[in-house]
Amino acid sequence: MKLNISIIVILLVFSLFCGFFIISLGIGSEFTAVNTVMSPLVCGTERIEVASQYNVAHPGKTFFGSRWLCVDETTGAAQDASTKTNLISGAVYGLMLFAIVIAWWLWANRSRQGPQ
Repeated sequence: MKLNISIIVILLVFSLFCGFFIISLGIGSEFTAVNTVMSPLVCGTERIEVASQYNVAHPGKTFFGSRWLCVDETTGAAQDASTKTNLISGAVYGLMLFAIVIAWWLWANRSRQGPQ
């Protein structure tokens, strides 16, 4: 199957969706190091901290999440950066996933392409 613009757009949207919802929000809330690596892009020179939240609605139902904070080293003032962290890390991980999928697609279909 040939790689055309509609397939590329579909793969890009799918990759960004997976990067945002699965990697950034899902995996990143349980394994906070996944989103912590994006701290230079999110907070710049400030330090990023995570505040994990665990809520038990009733026995057998536990919900967890993470709040991301940019903390100024000198004053100690913290500002919420959860949305920014999730958007930036979701976009970066989604684009990385997109590049992997396109590379795999091209590698898998290289033998089907004949000489030009």
